Amino acid sequence: MPVGVNTLRLSMRAAMEEEIVAIAAVLRRAVARTGRQVQQELRAQARAGGFKDGGRAIANAWRLRTYPAEGTAPRTWRPAALVYSNAPDIADAFDKGVPIVAKGKRWLAFPTGWNAIRGRRGASSRGGLRVTPEQMMAAKGDAFVIRSKSNPAVRLWCLRVREVRGLSRRGRNRIRLWAGPAEVMTGNRKGRQQAASDLLVQGFVPMFLLVKSVSVRKRLDIGAVRARAAGLLASNVAAELRRGSAGG
Repeated sequence: MPVGVNTLRLSMRAAMEEEIVAIAAVLRRAVARTGRQVQQELRAQARAGGFKDGGRAIANAWRLRTYPAEGTAPRTWRPAALVYSNAPDIADAFDKGVPIVAKGKRWLAFPTGWNAIRGRRGASSRGGLRVTPEQMMAAKGDAFVIRSKSNPAVRLWCLRVREVRGLSRRGRNRIRLWAGPAEVMTGNRKGRQQAASDLLVQGFVPMFLLVKSVSVRKRLDIGAVRARAAGLLASNVAAELRRGSAGG
């Protein structure tokens, strides 16, 4: 009789253990799915926010981590998903719609179209720069600040330009303009050659716009996504339980 009791206990323990593992897997899948949905909704919100780059940079900054890690984690009934931004200050500013103000004697620096990497349209809005603020600081005598004629509250952080002629026979008459460590323009056609000549006469290129403050319009609603997350999780847990019952 004791042997039979022990056998029954072992069978019940094994059944319970199997059920615990199954429920833990259900919760893990539901939490992971909810995390992906929240991330996708935040990314979609950024893409619809009217940003110049289509919201690509802010959308891609939203990342997801699920705990415990897939395939390597211990069993748990308390899995978690963390959706976070690699650019939290930017996300927070566009979520709150508050002005950003430079501290003390500092300025906020925004790259101009001249400062786009390799001259590609929109590259500066994606974060690619020909010249960084650190390089501007290191340029010393070649970098200077002037007041904008169109807006007295804006300063232009400029670099002196210099001409470099092509060394090959084909490019011997091509005008190439450099500002600091970067090439900013090539006059390889008649119109562009004239524009390059005019820029050379001007003697400088504005690489950054400097402002003391900037008004940020509210373009994100992170709180609304957060408020829906609990409902999403409940729905996903129920769906996973139904799927598990059907599979069993």
